[in-house]
Amino acid sequence: MTFLHTIGAIFIFAPFLAFIMFVLLSRKKLKRRSIGFSADLTTFLLFISVPVSVESLWGLEISFAVAVTAILIAIFLLVIEWKKSKEIEVLKYIRKTWRLYFLLLSVSYILIWATGLALTVISFA
Repeated sequence: MTFLHTIGAIFIFAPFLAFIMFVLLSRKKLKRRSIGFSADLTTFLLFISVPVSVESLWGLEISFAVAVTAILIAIFLLVIEWKKSKEIEVLKYIRKTWRLYFLLLSVSYILIWATGLALTVISFA
């Protein structure tokens, strides 16, 4: 059981490793779609990883803020989709929203990681 906890902790604190692993495992079967598939799976980890990283660095609980932001983004994109076309393709809308979550959470994670690294270097200087 500790092995599974260790693997889970590694993927939560380093979701890019999970992304790379998913790409490599799915590359042979899915070809070009493997990156999108890997992004979809990694988004789940990023929803956990970003709040955990912020809490470990600054002691702030932002899980609720991340969830509310995700809901507001989904509503905003739904309104835009509804204005463009009166008939909404649900799967296409969900895929766009989920991929946007991946991009925003990835950028957030990279910024949090870089900030944590900079704070650590500054504290040793």
